[in-house]
Amino acid sequence: MSGALGALREAVAKQLRESGVNAVAAMEPDRAMRWREAVAAVGLVKAECASGGFGDYLGTFRDPDSGKEREWYGREAALTLGIDIFAPRDGGAGACQRAAETVMETLLCRGAAGLGVRELQTGAVEFLEREGFYRLPVQCRCGAWLVARTDNGGGAFVDFEVRGSLK
Repeated sequence: MSGALGALREAVAKQLRESGVNAVAAMEPDRAMRWREAVAAVGLVKAECASGGFGDYLGTFRDPDSGKEREWYGREAALTLGIDIFAPRDGGAGACQRAAETVMETLLCRGAAGLGVRELQTGAVEFLEREGFYRLPVQCRCGAWLVARTDNGGGAFVDFEVRGSLK
């Protein structure tokens, strides 16, 4: 298996870094205290799936490596990314808000690592007294296909990936 959902989190974090936001795949809150400016922690908080076809069978494709025909299975999915934005006390709530605006603009304009954004919402900035930093939650609901290929014998799944495209 390829760890496709983890790869999606990493790809979104990379995309946000390229847009100028400090971003990492989901982390523990105590790690956020080490940052001296706002940081976005990307996690996957929900996945909803619907059948992609009869028994999730999508058809066959020609394997580019072997040239052999292989079966293709998949499910349509709605994936919800949870992006927690943390800012140190001296950065204030404004640091969270500015980072959230960049995150939202990036996702709306470029999608989430190639996945089309269906819904984007933000919560309110809160100060976490015990941890000593501000937090602002953002949720991004994306459309995707979870697809898998079978081995050459047609028995076991050998790969799993998240696919999607902006329209």
